[in-house]
Amino acid sequence: MAKIKFKKVPFDRIGRSLFSFLLAELISIWIVGIMSLILLPTIIPLHFGWNGAASSYGFSSILLIIALIFSVVPGIILVVSYYRFKLLNKYPYLVNIPFFYASIKNISSARKGYWVNQYFNALMVGGVYISCILLVLILEVYAAAQKDYINGVLAIIIPVIAIVAVAVLMLILIKDMYRKMEKEITKKQKRRR
Repeated sequence: MAKIKFKKVPFDRIGRSLFSFLLAELISIWIVGIMSLILLPTIIPLHFGWNGAASSYGFSSILLIIALIFSVVPGIILVVSYYRFKLLNKYPYLVNIPFFYASIKNISSARKGYWVNQYFNALMVGGVYISCILLVLILEVYAAAQKDYINGVLAIIIPVIAIVAVAVLMLILIKDMYRKMEKEITKKQKRRR
């Protein structure tokens, strides 16, 4: 496999906005976790039955642990996005989408960085959406801990629908990126003839 070198290109306005929004969501998740430790009583409801009533209790510090767990995905996306060129130049197989890796070889050196940023913009869109779901979930748990009740149907259905929507959105973004890459490659090949 031929080694591809990616020239570092800063994120465009959209990429910077997505990065900032993802960072803000990550900080918000931690704020809710810390708020729960400070503002909630020591013992809170942790499990709710199908009717929404609390059925099990535990320490409020569990919300801090939930914040830690919910931080993993956005944290990884932020770190990988920040170090994208360093990682890809050292480990090019990390872009584990066959069409992208196969197509990037046919893109001019000047445009490779642009397409890497587009790929990571799509990744960050998914990260922002997932982090938003996680933030809503931790806020729902926080609110339920305050009132000893949770709307069980909404707590289950909304995340499931949202996760399916993330998958569909990511597929659409990646397919659109592939279509645009192929168009650019085709133009380049026509110019050579």
